[in-house]
Amino acid sequence: GFLHFGYIDGLYIKYGGKENKSIDKQKLKGEHNFLIVFQLIISIIVLVIGLLLKNIVLILFSMSILPIMIQAFHKYFYQAIGDFKRYSRIIYIYTIIYMILNLALSLVFKEENYIFYCLTMFGANIISILVCECKFLLENRKIKAQIDFEEIIKITKTGFVILVGNLIVVSLFGIDKWFVKLFLTTEDFAYYSFSYSMLNIINVLISAISITFYNYLFSNNNENSINKLKNNLITLGGAASCGFFVIAIIVENFIKKYIPSLNIIAITFAVFPYMILINALYINLYKVNKDEKKYLKIVIGVFLIAILYNIIAIIFFKNTISLAVATVLTLITWVIYSTNDLENVKKDNKQYIYMFLLTITFLICTILLNILIGGVVYGILFIIYTFIFNKEFILDTKKIIIKLINNKK
Repeated sequence: GFLHFGYIDGLYIKYGGKENKSIDKQKLKGEHNFLIVFQLIISIIVLVIGLLLKNIVLILFSMSILPIMIQAFHKYFYQAIGDFKRYSRIIYIYTIIYMILNLALSLVFKEENYIFYCLTMFGANIISILVCECKFLLENRKIKAQIDFEEIIKITKTGFVILVGNLIVVSLFGIDKWFVKLFLTTEDFAYYSFSYSMLNIINVLISAISITFYNYLFSNNNENSINKLKNNLITLGGAASCGFFVIAIIVENFIKKYIPSLNIIAITFAVFPYMILINALYINLYKVNKDEKKYLKIVIGVFLIAILYNIIAIIFFKNTISLAVATVLTLITWVIYSTNDLENVKKDNKQYIYMFLLTITFLICTILLNILIGGVVYGILFIIYTFIFNKEFILDTKKIIIKLINNKK
């Protein structure tokens, strides 16, 4: 993903919030064609290196660059303009084909050669981009491509800053795993990695919500809309934390050797109200406001704070629990800073109290109470807190449920 050097991220910023009919299709087609030529050159360079080194993995990698980049172009473009129907279609096609090919290799053919499994990814990408490209080329077949190299350089410069920032964010959410890997035992790393796998299950649902807000914020970038959205995201984050109790029941009954990881999972699941605010709202707001340089400075600062918290955890406590706490503290620090930094974000003390109560209640219910009682207590208190601090969410949810029932009737 690094090999477009920010070009695709720059296009994402350029087309964010725009409607498909208002876009200059000549420039879009030119930008599309430039990406293909650009990535074809990169692919050939990597292929030559792979052939010279006689490295089969590098050769397979070179074959995957162009399909992955074209797929990313379409995904980012449809996400930017809010066409989530096409965006999701790309995801579905790739995921289903990739799954079918892997299942066929492992269960039907009993294949043990890793090269065939590398080729399944390549095959799934090829089929996915063929669908995207056919649709794109049919829609724009009569349009003459226009390439503006000055604008392409500008797009890449903007995108490169965003790309580096995004890479730092990815590293930020994995820095604690590196500390476990470097300073603790292999067993500790296994339990910690398992807790992250469980975290990612819920994170998939959060990501599905997060991707829609970039386009939405262009037309709702005012204090009232953002404050309501912030309240609702905190509530959704608190609800997402409930996933711990389901996962804990599964672990205790079916994956018993990972029971020691439940304390780590309990702490990591406390991050959801903060994580959803950062991923869905704050990161998108910096991009919407075209504050890519400020975004980069902030993620670098947060990354350094994360390292500091993890160093303190290792020096004074040297266990996985302290490192999980360091991650929670990092996200809390980020939320507090960005809340005060972003102009249209209201500084509401009630929201801080709401998040604090959700976090403390969740940790008490998961660490001090058994799973069933803890789940019930947290669920009841979560509803009470939400009724006190975000009653509008409950009323809106009620309206949506009634509307869905009426539509079904």
